[in-house]
Amino acid sequence: NDIDRAVIHHFLTDTEDSNELALQLGTQIGSLLTDGNGDGIMVEQVDKQNFSVDYLRTTSFSLLQGARMRNTKTEFVSCPSCGRTLFDLQETTANIQEATGHLPGVTIAVMGCIVNGPGEMADADFGYVGTLPGKVDLYYGKEVVRKSVKNEDAVDALIELIKEYDMWKDKEEEESPEEELV
Repeated sequence: NDIDRAVIHHFLTDTEDSNELALQLGTQIGSLLTDGNGDGIMVEQVDKQNFSVDYLRTTSFSLLQGARMRNTKTEFVSCPSCGRTLFDLQETTANIQEATGHLPGVTIAVMGCIVNGPGEMADADFGYVGTLPGKVDLYYGKEVVRKSVKNEDAVDALIELIKEYDMWKDKEEEESPEEELV
């Protein structure tokens, strides 16, 4: 293929609903990008400006990450939860995302139990898997590296594990509006 120009999909939307926008982008553009048809996306709002530029940028980068074209944030893999889940999956995943969501290129799997967890997280860099009531095992790749960590200590232990494998970086402080104007 001798094409040396980037193909950017120009997407026009008039929706006022952020969920509808995500659905439109995912089905209409995400499928094209995943199939290798295109290099990027430009979202343009028609009629009213319903979304901020920052929201559109974040949503566009998320779509590119989902299509495996750009990596701008931590990727999370989680099981859907079932009767075997040994901790509050939604709350724990939210806590892990809050602590580690600023690590582009890192994949973290949060699995509720040992039955399917290790298999479902096989491609993750780090794993957080419920093994006993009140305890989790932490993985690096497919290898268990910390066993029976208490739930209340496990997020901090995960952070320490990420640091041990040199995949941690501190969060960048956001600029205040006054600093942006300077």
